[in-house]
Amino acid sequence: MKMPRLTRSILTDLLLYMMGFGLFAGLSYPFFMPLFGVDSSSVMTPLFWASSVCAGVSMGIINFLWVHFTVRPHLRLLADRMHSIKLVLSKNMYQEDWNSACGHQSCFIDAASDDEIGMSAQAFNALVKSLVHAHDVEFALKELGQTLSSSLELNQMGEAALRLMIARTSSSAGCLFVEDKGRLTVAANLGIQNAEKLAKDPFVLYCMDLGRKDIISLPEDVEVNALLTQFRPKEVLIVPIRYKDENQGVLVLATAMGYHQEDHELVDMFIQGLGLAMSNALTHDRLQDLAAMDPLTAIYNRRFGLNKLREEFLRAQRGQLPLSVVMIDLDHFKQINDTYGHLMGDRVLVEITEVVRNTLRDEDVLIRYGGEELLLVLPGADLKMGASIADRIRRLIEDMVIINENQKLKVTASMGVSAVPRAFTENELQLIKAADDALYQAKAAGRNRVLSTR
Repeated sequence: MKMPRLTRSILTDLLLYMMGFGLFAGLSYPFFMPLFGVDSSSVMTPLFWASSVCAGVSMGIINFLWVHFTVRPHLRLLADRMHSIKLVLSKNMYQEDWNSACGHQSCFIDAASDDEIGMSAQAFNALVKSLVHAHDVEFALKELGQTLSSSLELNQMGEAALRLMIARTSSSAGCLFVEDKGRLTVAANLGIQNAEKLAKDPFVLYCMDLGRKDIISLPEDVEVNALLTQFRPKEVLIVPIRYKDENQGVLVLATAMGYHQEDHELVDMFIQGLGLAMSNALTHDRLQDLAAMDPLTAIYNRRFGLNKLREEFLRAQRGQLPLSVVMIDLDHFKQINDTYGHLMGDRVLVEITEVVRNTLRDEDVLIRYGGEELLLVLPGADLKMGASIADRIRRLIEDMVIINENQKLKVTASMGVSAVPRAFTENELQLIKAADDALYQAKAAGRNRVLSTR
């Protein structure tokens, strides 16, 4: 590689300066000799003057050659490395990993001495490392932004963000908790055992309430097997997640090696974006709930409920599993509205809905199908079991007493039940129609009863 023009000019000037200084020293040397007791007649001769000048010029040339063969190679190496970095980083400007592109041979200088040259090499290497680290942080934040904007589903977004933070820091495991009405629930978990128990830990809740990041160093003689799996943590990092001074949740990270300052800085930058993303995801979830729920009874509305029924119907078909639906209609509900008013009719519907909801299992689905009609979806229940559940609900409704201005109001309900695989249905709509037909027969037979398809 050719030396830059500026470097050649500096070396040429250095040679002239060295020779000039040697010439000056040679010319001045005879005048100083008498000061040291040397006879002036022996030094003030042409031969001594010539010898002194030659010695001074020779010393200047020797100093230049020393600089040329010792300092210049280091300067050349520094220039070569700078040029290499320019080529490597320009070529990989938009690549994620600069560590592999800028290896020891291509970008760094061996600091072989402790003098100024070695110190300059160390400073150069530190500069390159800082440049690579800044690039890594930039790409990490870009990747985080893409991850957080890829989904509004809290669990999906949280797991992707947690994977990224574990990959980008010294963490070996982590858990992301979301705050819901003062309680922490698990949004994502990678490598943490008993995460639900950790969500109730007083210290974790204390850090979240104060909004203070804290780190726990675990001595080797402390047993933590109940907390983490597959590795022994050296440090546990607890980071509250806040947005506009409101708690969004807590991030818990654990490492087997220990955290560095770069890890803390990166986590702090990640948390800022994560707080906004979690706030958006929680808002999205609330809007989804509002869109899915009937505003009066707080159960699924017809549109969303039918989508849930379709999911359960397809699952039952794939797994050859039983599935029952129950259509519920309140008897003489129009008379209640006409006699007591629509407000009382709404109250009756709300109280009956609460009774039905408390009777169902967690996996069951309750839908306000329309007006005073409710639709139950009972996964795993065959026709007999569905009819049994419906009759138990019918009796609970029959036993209800609703007080209205010192008046006791009694309500009954008729129900129709259908199920797969006994019912010959090709889709969920035919299953509903079969239950509705059975409901019509129950009403025709005198109401306050449960009938099922045959």
